[in-house]
Amino acid sequence: MYPLQELFSAGSHTRYFQHTRSYYIFRRVRIIALLLAILQSAWILVDQWLLPANVQWPIAIARMISSLFFLGIFFWQTRPYSRRLALLRLLLLFTGLTAFHAFSSALLLIHGYDQSVAGYQFFPFMIISMMAIFPLVIIEVLGLTLLLTSAELVTQLTRGVLGDVNSINNVWLLLVLAIVAAWATVNQLNMLLVLHRQATRDALTGLANRRLILEQLDSDMETCRENSLPLAVLLFDLDKFKGFNDTYGHAAGDIVLKQFASILRKHTRKKLDLAGRFGGEEFLMILPGMDKEAAIQVATAIGESCRQTSVAVPSGEKVGFTTSIGIAVLKPHENQSDLIRRADEALYSAKDAGRDRYEVA
Repeated sequence: MYPLQELFSAGSHTRYFQHTRSYYIFRRVRIIALLLAILQSAWILVDQWLLPANVQWPIAIARMISSLFFLGIFFWQTRPYSRRLALLRLLLLFTGLTAFHAFSSALLLIHGYDQSVAGYQFFPFMIISMMAIFPLVIIEVLGLTLLLTSAELVTQLTRGVLGDVNSINNVWLLLVLAIVAAWATVNQLNMLLVLHRQATRDALTGLANRRLILEQLDSDMETCRENSLPLAVLLFDLDKFKGFNDTYGHAAGDIVLKQFASILRKHTRKKLDLAGRFGGEEFLMILPGMDKEAAIQVATAIGESCRQTSVAVPSGEKVGFTTSIGIAVLKPHENQSDLIRRADEALYSAKDAGRDRYEVA
């Protein structure tokens, strides 16, 4: 179970989990929007059977308009990893349903059929129950609940029934359903957090694994190019690590890997940089927005931290360790493989030059 802060506000999530959650919401919104577009159009045939003749066509037109609206959401595929756009799509989905319900309720009320048409009075409860489909934080659930409850109160006020027993029961049921949906959606978010960590974190060091590093590097390269920003990567290799394992044992090597991971964490900017284990004793750090000079400063600070650090190994000895670093800054039109290859070449240059140093590609 994650801390309440992780479940209460998206601001406490890492940028990388926000991308994952945003894409998850994006996919589900598209699926629901497509289903709603189909159902809204198909339900016109049901309305021909249920609705009085004088309101069939206005509601049919409203259903067609809402179907086109939901199709628009389905075909809107811009920036699927953006949290703001994911929440905007979700808000538009709920707003479209609420707007259709408000219009159809007002039309039925005007023609005196407010309570005599089956299905329409249950619309608010269906809408609020749909929150359970999405992995939302508590503050987002509260915002949607406030929006939908306010719409129901306005509808009751328009009908002139605000405050009577049935209306109070409806609001009470709406809130109960909101609590149930909130419990389901927050548990879904918690599960997504757990699965995301298991799928993207190195079990030993707790840093990002190779999969997340490569996925995030692609995303950061695209973002930096769109905003005309530099991007640097640092590729690390712990010096003579195989010999260290042979001398002190693999348990001691694991202690060094964990300590080095701790050093990398201290030198990453929160919600900007990403450090991960690239494989064995190799680590990669992504520095979006940093040019060569800034990357050199980071590499220098990390190298110095390693020199000043010693770890206690199982034999009782205290030993130090150093790292060699390859630095590469993204070139225009360069792909991910070429960027990492240049960083790797710079790393081997640093090792050939005596280790415990950095080289720039």
